[in-house]
Amino acid sequence: MNAIWQMWAQALDKELCDRIITECEYYKPEDATIGSTNKKQDNQVRRSTVRWVDAKDINSIFIHDLLMNYATIANRNAFGVEINQLHEIQYTIYDGEQEDFYDWHFDTFWANPRQTDRKISITIQLSNPDEYEGGEFHFEKQHNQPPQSQLKQRGTVLAFISPIRHCVTPV
Repeated sequence: MNAIWQMWAQALDKELCDRIITECEYYKPEDATIGSTNKKQDNQVRRSTVRWVDAKDINSIFIHDLLMNYATIANRNAFGVEINQLHEIQYTIYDGEQEDFYDWHFDTFWANPRQTDRKISITIQLSNPDEYEGGEFHFEKQHNQPPQSQLKQRGTVLAFISPIRHCVTPV
């Protein structure tokens, strides 16, 4: 058991991955930003396209339920933090022609004005590994790393503690 991450290799089948992509593609694309309250675009830190999924939309609720299920299992298995809802669902596209990436960061911002913050992050690999090069997900070196060969397989789900620094290498 790993204390900072939990992974389910190829847990989602092709049909479910395709359904997630189709649903997320309905949402408006925008350039990715950094920051929690004063969001800004900084191509030295992050370059990608994001779509924000409305978890309450009747057509998108299955994505919310799927993510919440994995967050609950990971939390029960290893993390032990208090969680009661998903605040944001981000669908991110890393374009190989643009060499998109996300430099070292963490997914929580303790100084934000909200009373809640992200505690568990979940990523689902929706692409086939033979469709791109790079785009590797890494935690800082002092942490145990998920096996890239499994992590890059389509349908793999990774849940991790949000305050752990991580990155996505250029695609």
